[in-house]
Amino acid sequence: MKILIVKTSSLGDIIHTFPSLQLLRERYPSAQIDWVVEQPFTELVQSHPDIDHVFSVKTRQWRKNMSTRQTWQEILTLRKELRSVSYDRVYDFQGNFKSGLITWMAKSPIKVGFGFSSVPEKPNALFTNKHFNPPKGKNIRDDYLYLVDQSGDYHVREVELQISSQEQQRIDQFLANPVFQGGKKIMVCPGSMWANKQLSKETLLAFLQKIDQSETSRFLFVWGSDAEKQTVQELALSFPERCLIADKLPLATLQNLMGRMDQVIAMDSLPLHLAGTTSTQVFGVFGASSANKYKPAGSSAFQGACPYGRTFEKRCPILRTCPTGSCIKDVDPNVLFQNLLSISLDS
Repeated sequence: MKILIVKTSSLGDIIHTFPSLQLLRERYPSAQIDWVVEQPFTELVQSHPDIDHVFSVKTRQWRKNMSTRQTWQEILTLRKELRSVSYDRVYDFQGNFKSGLITWMAKSPIKVGFGFSSVPEKPNALFTNKHFNPPKGKNIRDDYLYLVDQSGDYHVREVELQISSQEQQRIDQFLANPVFQGGKKIMVCPGSMWANKQLSKETLLAFLQKIDQSETSRFLFVWGSDAEKQTVQELALSFPERCLIADKLPLATLQNLMGRMDQVIAMDSLPLHLAGTTSTQVFGVFGASSANKYKPAGSSAFQGACPYGRTFEKRCPILRTCPTGSCIKDVDPNVLFQNLLSISLDS
């Protein structure tokens, strides 16, 4: 059995597809399972223990340089490599025009994708020949799983991404730091790609201070950009001797470290979805995107309310342009804390 997954981006969406990969591996233990992904995300997919081979593409770069010889050489090389394997099934989880073209390049009698009523970009359905429309109102992971199994009779396991022994020693040494002795280890991930998915620094600080006052906690701050690094440096000043700031870590190492935490607090962002692949308790904060649609399976989440009365199934249509971001910027830290406290008591 040979299976190809087409899910090129983005990082969070790739992680949403991991349960489908795991289900395929459980159904076909001896199968060769390959994946097509954008080059910047290759390392993440390669670290998954259920993947045999990764094809890296550069579609964003290709679109900008369609007239160059190098671009067409790379595209033709990809087509040749894909067609060198006769796949039994291809799963197009991306559902857009570019992934449709990649799916078309692959050699397989069965090409599975979303139907016309659910596919993100309609032309994609022209490149697949077995279509499914997931039930509405489900989590995004369930939408992807539906392409693999429509019965809903499956159990998704946690996964530990593969890291080197040196990276494992790095984690062990990190957790041996005296800061983490004798308290609840909480990883805090304040960042997101979009500003309107982030709590204000003042709200997040007040929220963490309430946690700090209620129990013996040790905070580990992580960051992914210079702006996020500055934010966590400022937050750390309020918790002297009770926190550390992590260096920027490879994603697989970060995921393994999350698995050693007692709790992860994150916005709707890559760290939240990465933490959701572990058994660690996860608390997500959502505003302009739906917690019901995007929160990790088994995790807990707070949903901010839109003061303008907008409703949406997936993401707010003005997520990127809303001038206030009030659904998350104006969240009361007391409400956040009470929400977290109720969840902790239930568990």
